[in-house]
Amino acid sequence: MALVRDPAFWRRFSLAIHLDEEAKGSDEHKDAHLWSNNWIKKQRQKRKRTLLYGFLIFLIIVLICAGIVVVILWLKSRNWLQEKPKTTVIEPTATPA
Repeated sequence: MALVRDPAFWRRFSLAIHLDEEAKGSDEHKDAHLWSNNWIKKQRQKRKRTLLYGFLIFLIIVLICAGIVVVILWLKSRNWLQEKPKTTVIEPTATPA
């Protein structure tokens, strides 16, 4: 059986057990929350950060691809990608007179 490595899991688990014991013992604390607002804020922050990083990575990839396309089109317009024709030198020949 594998152990849970997330320390936040054990904190939440402990809180859940504690709240469960309090709920069984007294009716005063029925409105206790299992998830704290701090934990919810952290999860939302983590999700926003993940979306932002994902968008930035996507944008960087698109910009790199666009740059490559622009360079290829520029090289093509300058005919740098085509092989230059070989020029032959014609030597004059002596004509018998």
